[in-house]
Amino acid sequence: MPFSIVTPTLQEQEKFIWRGYTRADIPDVWKLFQTINRVDDNDYYETKADLENQYDDPLGDPLRDARVIRSLSGRLAAFARILTFSKPSKENVAYLACDIAPEARAQGLEQECLEWMQERATERLAEIAKANEAEEMPRALRVEFPDTAVEWLALYRGRGYQHIRSAFQMQRDLREPIPESALPAEFTLRTYDDDLDESLRLARNAAFRDHWGSQQISRETWRANFTQVSDFNRDATLALMDGERVAAYIICYDNTVDNERRGIRRGYVGNLGTRREYRGRGFASFLLTETMRRFRASGFDYLGLDVDAENLTGALRLYEGLGFKAYKTRVVLEKQVAGSK
Repeated sequence: MPFSIVTPTLQEQEKFIWRGYTRADIPDVWKLFQTINRVDDNDYYETKADLENQYDDPLGDPLRDARVIRSLSGRLAAFARILTFSKPSKENVAYLACDIAPEARAQGLEQECLEWMQERATERLAEIAKANEAEEMPRALRVEFPDTAVEWLALYRGRGYQHIRSAFQMQRDLREPIPESALPAEFTLRTYDDDLDESLRLARNAAFRDHWGSQQISRETWRANFTQVSDFNRDATLALMDGERVAAYIICYDNTVDNERRGIRRGYVGNLGTRREYRGRGFASFLLTETMRRFRASGFDYLGLDVDAENLTGALRLYEGLGFKAYKTRVVLEKQVAGSK
């Protein structure tokens, strides 16, 4: 829901306490996310266990790179944070995210959070550039919103952010016939197990090395955000193996909380990749159809995924050809910052 539509009800409207994010804040932050997801009709949820796992993620120092904003009575009004890669591979980018309680919207926190995130992100990008002797690397602030969040988009555009990318949320009805597919000759199919974890991370980094906006993922970030997520589906996470090497893979999740709220069963493809030297051989299509069958056998009715609308590998055409249909659009905005060349 756009923030200007909500009637403010939070008391002490202009009196908020800002401080760093601690583990003790996790329960309240989780509750805030749940409320916002219901009000704004977001699809994907993090559990408290996920927030615990992500707390020490090297993408951000909770005390320096995040802020919890409370009313004087202690009620959580907003949560703002920035995420950065300490060893960027192609560009030095800070990702901004701000979540404001519905009753605290349209009281100036949107602008104040943006100002804090910009200041801290610019400072952090300068620190990263110096540490990596990468002063010439482009620096940017990046944020993403649903295309329906017109007030948020207007606020950021008014501060110099430009639309650089769009992404579609898509889903496929698994009750419709699923195409047949055959295991490629001389390759084997492995279902996820712990011994495969590091090989999958390396395959992901290799597969996405030439993708827009992609960075190399560390072991800590991989575990906290990919394979130690509460809804991680081990049985639908697959690797197509060329001997001992992962040629292509698919990583999947169950979306339990959102499914319970909506009264549906929709699985989710979190990541799908093929190493560059194996592309053009139908491996992604094979993995998708195999995953669809596994989710369907487990009683799921839909399979969802996100896709970059400008993806150069033909991912959008692949998904549409397999029956996926877009149902939401997200917009990526970016602002270049001082130090960029």
